[in-house]
Amino acid sequence: MEQWGIADLRLTVGEATLELQRAADDDEAERAAVAAPPPAAAPEAERALPEPVAIPAPVVGLFHVAARGFADGGPRPGDQVQAGQVIGSIELMHVPTDLISPVSGTIEAVMVDEGAGVEYGQVLLVIRPFEEVSEDEAGMVPPPAR
Repeated sequence: MEQWGIADLRLTVGEATLELQRAADDDEAERAAVAAPPPAAAPEAERALPEPVAIPAPVVGLFHVAARGFADGGPRPGDQVQAGQVIGSIELMHVPTDLISPVSGTIEAVMVDEGAGVEYGQVLLVIRPFEEVSEDEAGMVPPPAR
């Protein structure tokens, strides 16, 4: 949390709530207090970021991160994952159960250490889904009809 300057974290598993608050520098807080413009109405075109998705443990066992597909040997905050990608496993009686990402997005938090015991339903990772864009926004405009 220090690496990203996070001062407060609130996590609710039921109905999935995650709130992160970045710590403000003294200079930054002073500038914001002095030069804060009145809040303007948000334009309709501006979209809110997708809500983060908490990935719970599907079984009881020992949590292991997936080494394949990640630069540092396992998922870390800031890494991107694709829907269907194996992001870890839970081992019970030497039988691993793959933990598969249900969404494509960016990992915001890894809540459990490598090799730690986990309970059923315990939040293991938090992923913020990628914002969906239209074909026009993605630059995938179909060719004109002939």
